[in-house]
Amino acid sequence: MDKTSLRPHRVNGGQVEHDGLRARLTLPPTGANAYADAQLDDYSHAPPRRFKHAPPQRVIVRARFSSNDLQGTAGFGFWNDPFTQNGGVIEPPCSVWYFYSSPESDLRVTRDSPGHGFTAAMLNSYPSTNRAVAGAFSLLTKLGAPLLNWMLRRPALAGLVLSAARATVQAREVLLDVDMTAWHDYGLDWQSDLAVFTLDGRVVLRASHPPRAPLGFVAWIDNYRATASGGASRGASAYEFAYVDVRQEQWMELEIRQGP
Repeated sequence: MDKTSLRPHRVNGGQVEHDGLRARLTLPPTGANAYADAQLDDYSHAPPRRFKHAPPQRVIVRARFSSNDLQGTAGFGFWNDPFTQNGGVIEPPCSVWYFYSSPESDLRVTRDSPGHGFTAAMLNSYPSTNRAVAGAFSLLTKLGAPLLNWMLRRPALAGLVLSAARATVQAREVLLDVDMTAWHDYGLDWQSDLAVFTLDGRVVLRASHPPRAPLGFVAWIDNYRATASGGASRGASAYEFAYVDVRQEQWMELEIRQGP
């Protein structure tokens, strides 16, 4: 991955200090009525978006955070940026990353996950070899959160949505037991058939069937809170987003290195 291609993305006072090797992303105090973001990424935010990273990719991110109890979300890794700022769904989500969300969020990538916290996580919405089923799930997801929520509240329609999702979505996640304020090396080894996550050289997650389509690299800290109806392992397709109150400045520092 070419670190020099990373560009800052700032919203509502978010600050990005970036020298090509080390970056500091800072989020100012922000009320729950507005969105703020400090981000580095290597893709265009305007459609049609094109992503440049496909497996194999090996990256080590050395990072630390201002607190173990951030408000909002933060993290780094590869994804397809599938949502609009207001929660609309552009395409089914795919990601291979380290992801933090505060307790206001409920994003259950797997059935037994807590829905928030700091995790190593893989989500692939396109592993099905049944193109008809995969296409149906893609269409359902693109309908957007309000309509999908309406469908999920009706048993006959919800069964169709969940069946399509179960046939396509692959997801793995592990909650990390780590002091986020200390420097740690977070490794990503993303291959076509396996994604391996390491923490200070120790394997914390092996996830089969990762995404194969190109994804973009992102590192960010913001004040989102998000929920996914039903949880990904049960076919979550409807996402809802809002903001949380950030009472004091919070930040993430990181260095991005090529893997071995």
